[in-house]
Amino acid sequence: MTRRQGFSLIELLTVLVLIGVVSTALYQILVNNQRVYREQAERIQLNENARAAISVLPGEIRELDAADPLGSDIVALAPTALSYKAMRGLYVLCQPPDAAGSRITVDNTLFYGLRRLDPAQDSVLVFAEGDPSTRADDAWLHAAAATAAAGADCPGGAPSLQVELAGVTPSALAGVSSGAPLRTFEVVQVLLYGDAAGAQWLGGRTYQKETGIWSGTQPIVGPLTAAGLSLEYFDVDGRLTGDPARVARVGISVQSRSDRRVKAPGGESYLLQTLMTHVALRNNPRF
Repeated sequence: MTRRQGFSLIELLTVLVLIGVVSTALYQILVNNQRVYREQAERIQLNENARAAISVLPGEIRELDAADPLGSDIVALAPTALSYKAMRGLYVLCQPPDAAGSRITVDNTLFYGLRRLDPAQDSVLVFAEGDPSTRADDAWLHAAAATAAAGADCPGGAPSLQVELAGVTPSALAGVSSGAPLRTFEVVQVLLYGDAAGAQWLGGRTYQKETGIWSGTQPIVGPLTAAGLSLEYFDVDGRLTGDPARVARVGISVQSRSDRRVKAPGGESYLLQTLMTHVALRNNPRF
């Protein structure tokens, strides 16, 4: 009589239980790996956002001169917003100015900066040396750029840019000499703002010189928390000040958050990271 080979019911149940245990363990490993990967991706993005936010502001803030007697580069300040004159370009005069006509001529090839002069948007600072034997009369003249015309008026027929100025007197321009630097700037504002979805961002907008209104706010870095941007302003003695003309140092604190919530022991929550820095303004006599 032939014996039939096979599995008993108990053996089949035992195998099914073992398969279930192994499958559950593998599923848990996959779920944990996915959670760890998601958390690491969010943390990388969080770190990048925080570093980007804390590095955007110092580059332009350290260029500001609050102590200029003809007008601080800081236009307005607040705990979560800063309006200032952002430098956009640097030229060099290639000949003495036409003081009577309020016109200056710069070398159009000796340019450095973010973009070239736009009379519709930019104003200028022109350095007046005055008496070369003393620094007491040196000053940056503040003026609006009314028009700008390209030509070939520099020595040797080199490319030039003739700029007609407004808001500066002929006597002030008389102290400007050939070779003097000309800086162009526009007024911008960086601020903490909320988008339509309720997320907070570090944003920026530009003051429109012709219309006298601010442009729409554009996001720079985010998302941030509700307290994502905190600005403090200090004078040369390290005391807090609200006077734009007395600011010598700006303290910046940025708190970034992750785009999505991640699992934590107490449930799902956003990842947070706070970075702080201090920036000294140029021409600061102490820092």
